[in-house]
Amino acid sequence: MNKRTRFLKKGSRAFTLVEVIVATGILILISITLIAVLNSTRKIWRETTSRAEQFREARRAFERITIRLSQATLNPYWDYVNAAGQPRTITNAASFVPAGYARQSELRYIQVDAKSLTAPRGGTLHGVAVFFQAPTGVVRTPGFDGMDKLLNTIGFFLEQGSDATLLPSTIQPSAARNRYRLFELVQPAESLSIYSFTSGNALYNGNEWFTQPLAVVKNSTLLSENIIALTFVAIYEDVNGNIIENHYYSSAPSANFPQPVEANNIPPKVLVTMLAIDEVSALRMQKQNISLPTVNTESDLPALESVLVAQKLNYQKFQGVVRIGAAQWITE
Repeated sequence: MNKRTRFLKKGSRAFTLVEVIVATGILILISITLIAVLNSTRKIWRETTSRAEQFREARRAFERITIRLSQATLNPYWDYVNAAGQPRTITNAASFVPAGYARQSELRYIQVDAKSLTAPRGGTLHGVAVFFQAPTGVVRTPGFDGMDKLLNTIGFFLEQGSDATLLPSTIQPSAARNRYRLFELVQPAESLSIYSFTSGNALYNGNEWFTQPLAVVKNSTLLSENIIALTFVAIYEDVNGNIIENHYYSSAPSANFPQPVEANNIPPKVLVTMLAIDEVSALRMQKQNISLPTVNTESDLPALESVLVAQKLNYQKFQGVVRIGAAQWITE
């Protein structure tokens, strides 16, 4: 019994100070490791969620473009022209002698180099901008709603600049956020101005029909931030059946006769390409003053993507061909 008692007492002795210190150190190391893993996991989850949300917004914006673009219309018709191919106008009405037919329309469609335009919010325009009429029925005056087939002038453009004009006057940001932003232009139906330029003027080929509503800031709505590239390519056939692809396209009438195939014609298909980055990448671009190459056409995109990869900036490319059902392409 004495031997057993001595053995039990010896086996149940307390931890030494060294053992406690070692065990505590091991627990601290395990805790530090777990905290580091949790922080890393939380950071990855936050960045992934932010990136997914950012690209979800960009995806919705891309869908908006394709839906609106598919609704573009010109409502073309055939009308008399004289022997020189000139339509009847106010100035030649008295001497006008019909000799044939040509396509006519009071509506317009244009894809234009955005940098040739004035940015409505004082920034810099990039890529290709598109403007057209579509029966979206958007009105902003009470009492005019309910007419969902009314025409609007619609447009999409990319502007780079500060967010100062986007914030309420009561908010003073601590620092300006310089971002690329995708905007949608919608001239409300009750303010539609295209007919004031084209009615009675079959040869009108000016740009006031979209530059004037573009200058009105409240006509443009922000669709998505961090859209760094936007291009449009009109795809159509020439008179010989050859496929033509143009970034810059205008349905404006021509004084030449016979008419160019583009005159008073919407392209039947348009290739739309858009590149978006996430907010984390946009913030790093601003902090590190990273500049991106200019994208004016589709051929400029590979150089931009190379820079994005080299700078380890997260981006996503959206691309698709939009078929315009109202095009009714005519090459005669």
